[in-house]
Amino acid sequence: MRPEQDTDGRSHDALTTTPDDHHPAPDHVSFSNTSQSLPPGTTYDLDVTLPHASYKVARVQLMGPVPSGGGSGTVWRECASIHATTSSAEAMGHSTRTSGFKQVYCATYAKSQGDSQLSHKVFDSSTPAANRYISLQDAWITGSTLRLRFRNHFGGSATLWVKGTALLW
Repeated sequence: MRPEQDTDGRSHDALTTTPDDHHPAPDHVSFSNTSQSLPPGTTYDLDVTLPHASYKVARVQLMGPVPSGGGSGTVWRECASIHATTSSAEAMGHSTRTSGFKQVYCATYAKSQGDSQLSHKVFDSSTPAANRYISLQDAWITGSTLRLRFRNHFGGSATLWVKGTALLW
């Protein structure tokens, strides 16, 4: 916490600036796939088309379904926040899943630390808490594509259910 405002010493008093004058706002894309079937133990690449091929970094927000713990039949969301670059070895994810009514379990996964996935198993259409089948295994930018690789950890087929957005620089 800083008790007083801190600055880099640069003055822009004579300029009329807007928030994006020094750093352009990131581009934004949305994606959704709620019907892709994954056979047992397989992966699926969800390719998100990007506006151009010069991006180096993406911040990806993904969500999967989970029933509310209150028994109302309402569907809440479990989620992951992913940092992706042009190298899959640099991918990192923060993931949250429910562990009970209004209780969550959070974890950080990093490819640089040898993790084999980037999220909890929260991206399948089967929402009961005991059914945890599909995780995000990998993420990277290749040309004008953001590639999100999902893995089915279940011994049977499972249906992918994911919605999300990505900010791109």
